[in-house]
Amino acid sequence: MIPLRPCFRFLRLVLGVLLWTGGCGPELDTRTALIVQTLIDQDRDLIATRPALVAQKYQLMASGLQPFLRGTAALFYRDLSRYQDEQAALWHGGGAEFIPLYGDVHLENVGVAQDAEGVLLDVVDFDATVSGPFGWELRRAALAPHAALSLADLSPAVLSEVTRRFGDSYVSALQVLHRTSLPLPLTREQSGSAGKIVTELLADGRKRYQQAEELAEYTELASGVRRLRRDEELIALPDPWLRDLPLLLDSYRNTRRAGRGEDAQFEILDGVQRLSAGVASLPNLRFWVLLAGDHRQAAGAASGGEWIVELKEERDPPQPVAWLGRGPIGDNGQRVFVGTLALLASPSSEPDLGHVKRGGVSFQVRRVLRGRRDLDVERLTDRLRSGRYGASDCLDLATTLGQLLAAGHGRRAKAYAIATAIAQQQDPAGSFADSLAQAAAIDAHRLERDLLLFGRALVQLGPLLSARRN
Repeated sequence: MIPLRPCFRFLRLVLGVLLWTGGCGPELDTRTALIVQTLIDQDRDLIATRPALVAQKYQLMASGLQPFLRGTAALFYRDLSRYQDEQAALWHGGGAEFIPLYGDVHLENVGVAQDAEGVLLDVVDFDATVSGPFGWELRRAALAPHAALSLADLSPAVLSEVTRRFGDSYVSALQVLHRTSLPLPLTREQSGSAGKIVTELLADGRKRYQQAEELAEYTELASGVRRLRRDEELIALPDPWLRDLPLLLDSYRNTRRAGRGEDAQFEILDGVQRLSAGVASLPNLRFWVLLAGDHRQAAGAASGGEWIVELKEERDPPQPVAWLGRGPIGDNGQRVFVGTLALLASPSSEPDLGHVKRGGVSFQVRRVLRGRRDLDVERLTDRLRSGRYGASDCLDLATTLGQLLAAGHGRRAKAYAIATAIAQQQDPAGSFADSLAQAAAIDAHRLERDLLLFGRALVQLGPLLSARRN
């Protein structure tokens, strides 16, 4: 017998899709209907106000497994909240129900950060951060390397071993945190256990930080005056944002981690709107502002003390936070700011981080740094296929990712609560790592199937999934 309440929710879902599509057009199977309605619910206001950007996002999502993963976090968490079988069992326990979550730990959200001591590995995108059960994060984090590394045609056995290594590393790191009550060592370029993939990523990031590549890449000199480049991705800043830019920057300085600084540092030299960045956040507003910094460039010099900050629109997180019994902290800019501070691997990272809200739009503000390299999945896949990296390197990567996630989750005396919850709920027939590997394989199979369904729906319903059909 089908439970009445889930059945009613499903009928309401199908009715919603029919209303959005005008009740006509090609019929959708039940899973496709769920995918379409979840995306429409998430992007409803953007479809009305920025339809071209939403269409670009959907086209990008349909182009491959990794961009589809990046654009469907809301679908993933919606699935977890709907399961009615053994997949509904997620790890949780006393003292570990609400911990700061990164929110969406796919490989391209992990990369190179910089603190007072140099470069280190950390999460570099906290848009989805929120407090919730650690099991949600583990399930999402286990899917990410499984899906990404499958693109390099690694065998199911290797993919399963990578996930098990990730799970074992996570638990081991939690136990160390609890036993020593000391923070885990940061993963740096000289860390012998980081593995080849991470070490090379950190080396690349260090060079880019040292060369301040963002100025050479994104600015140009015209008659001795530095300005931001204009091209297909950097366009003129529209009103009212251009007019409000001084107010935005002044408000940001009140929340900046390093303080307001000197007025001369924040003299506005130029501003643009950034397009075509990210996947899930592609339709979001992004403004880049060139600031004078400590000193102007000498005539003909490559750069002076100028620096660039980004104001990035922050929208509601993909997790159904209302179902957790609480909503985001303050506005979304504040939510991301608070979550980032709770999870940064080093307390001296991101000194220019801040937030601001204007015209009903919440922004995260931080410095634009080309050295903030991520684990680019396409590059990683190419290097695996070429033989530069092998299965052992993937296992090293999984170990490092498990430690990174545990270090964030285990702060604020949460390590013992999480480790205890895992031990209490562990299946006697298999280890925690085995259960995680099985879940990742199930989720990866669903992701591949959903990508096919989404691609067909995009062809059948049009670039906005019929959401604007008259």
